[in-house]
Amino acid sequence: MKKLLFFSFILLFGWSTHLVSKNIEKKQKRFDGSLTAGYVFKNDCRFKKVYGHGIANAITFDGCYYPWQAWGIGGKISYWRKKGCTTFLQRCSLLQEVPITLYVRRIKEFDCGLQLNASLGGGFLWMKEKSYLGKVRLNKGIGEVEVGLQYPLCRFMNIVGAFRYLFPPQKQSCESKVVGGFDLRAGIGFSF
Repeated sequence: MKKLLFFSFILLFGWSTHLVSKNIEKKQKRFDGSLTAGYVFKNDCRFKKVYGHGIANAITFDGCYYPWQAWGIGGKISYWRKKGCTTFLQRCSLLQEVPITLYVRRIKEFDCGLQLNASLGGGFLWMKEKSYLGKVRLNKGIGEVEVGLQYPLCRFMNIVGAFRYLFPPQKQSCESKVVGGFDLRAGIGFSF
């Protein structure tokens, strides 16, 4: 099921890139896509005891379409994964999170080619934690605030960096689970 969703997303991403690139003027780039990775810092005592200070952001797919010159709409999907040891018996534990968000983005371009952007959006997060105690699964709504930058390497390729905050902490069964966190990531982007 996961492989099917992953390949469906890749096909949809490629198809939308192809459609968008057909109708674009040469001077104005209307679509940005990026692949990034990084680290998500979490501020939760229970989480730190089992997993440490954060969780690895294995990959993030980000796509944004600009129907207006400085304003765009887009979405992103990430995969976070971390192994840890339980506090009581020091047994293996595995945490996986998949945040999916939609956002509105504003960009500011400079003459040197640097582009700053800020976005605000929301979505949901799927979380699965597996240990000797059993499996815990959550689906929670989240919000996101992001600030990022792009710098062109060549005509269509960019270096991308971003800082994102996913909020708020969620409660389930009187136990606070911190979903989201402070996401710092970098990677490569493409503009069409």
